[in-house]
Amino acid sequence: MIDLNSANIQAVKVLNRLREAENEPLLKLIASELEGAKQKLVHAGDMVSIHRLQGRAEAFEDLLRAVEESAKVANRA
Repeated sequence: MIDLNSANIQAVKVLNRLREAENEPLLKLIASELEGAKQKLVHAGDMVSIHRLQGRAEAFEDLLRAVEESAKVANRA
């Protein structure tokens, strides 16, 4: 999880700008990659692959959540 409360305000503002319409294709790509990682997890056979895919999915999920929550933090600053 990305702790936006302790993040540099410039980084939070950049995350917040990712919510703009022109960045929607990027967010869709990240969401698609997240779904792909989840699908690969279903079919993963060994623990190394499972752990790598879990980490990949968590990173994508954290990034998407940080983009969503950045507006709250940016407005407080």
